[in-house]
Amino acid sequence: MLDKYLENVKRCGRFCSCSANICPIDPDANLIDAVEGESVCPFTIKKKSKEQKGIKTLARDSVLEVVPESNLKMLNNRNQKAWLRLHENGKR
Repeated sequence: MLDKYLENVKRCGRFCSCSANICPIDPDANLIDAVEGESVCPFTIKKKSKEQKGIKTLARDSVLEVVPESNLKMLNNRNQKAWLRLHENGKR
């Protein structure tokens, strides 16, 4: 199971440099509480702050393909729509 998880998170282009505690790819992410001030996955950012200007918040399809449905609400609106489009087209 750990091997599958690692295979999935490596699809994310930010994997090597990411320090977010909660990853939408993690099937157990909904069991983890966020702590104020810690790094946040850019694909979950609902509204960018000044410090986050220039951060790309749209995930690639290869990332969205492995986000479990249980974590869909965790994603920002654009990524939720893209996830639904992938799911409807049967790519998932």
